[in-house]
Amino acid sequence: MSLLCPPRRIIAFLAAVLVLGSMARSQERELTTTELTRQADVVVVGRVADIRSSWNSDRTRIQTAVTVAVDRSLKGVSGGASVTILTPGGEIDGVGEYYSHTARFRKDEDVVVFARNVANGELRVTGGEQGKVAVRRDEVTGARMVAGGMTLDAFIAHVKAQTSDVTK
Repeated sequence: MSLLCPPRRIIAFLAAVLVLGSMARSQERELTTTELTRQADVVVVGRVADIRSSWNSDRTRIQTAVTVAVDRSLKGVSGGASVTILTPGGEIDGVGEYYSHTARFRKDEDVVVFARNVANGELRVTGGEQGKVAVRRDEVTGARMVAGGMTLDAFIAHVKAQTSDVTK
C-alpha cells in the first residue's frame, strides 16, 4: 500500500475542490426577469454616480455603497432620486475582498438594478449578479440595449408588466 506524497495530496484536494465548486455552480438556478421583479422592492434604470468601499465596524469585512442616479423608476422609488445599494466586498487601501456571484458596478455605467430592502433598511441587489443588468449602446443603431439583444425600452416594458401583475 503506498501513501500519496504531499504534493499529490494537494493536487487531489484541489481537484476535489474544483469538482465540488463546479457542481455547486451548476446547481444555481438562473432567475427570470419576472422572479427578479417580484423579489425586488426597488427596480431602477440609471447611471452609477458613485462607488465607495468601507470597512464594517469591527474591520473584518468590506462593503461597497453604490449610488445610482435614477433616470427612471420601475418599482419602489420616485424618479429623479438616487438610490444607494450595498454590495459585499470591495477594495480599500490595496486590500480587496470579492465574492463570487455578486453584482459588480463601474462608475458611470448605465444599469438596471433590482434591489430588496433588508432588515436594517439597506438596499441589497436581488439575485446576486443577476440583479444588475448592464445597458449599452448598439454601435450600429445607437439604441440602448440589454443582454440578449433586447432594447432597453422592451426590457422596461417587460419589467413594468411584471410590476402590474404583482399589484393585481
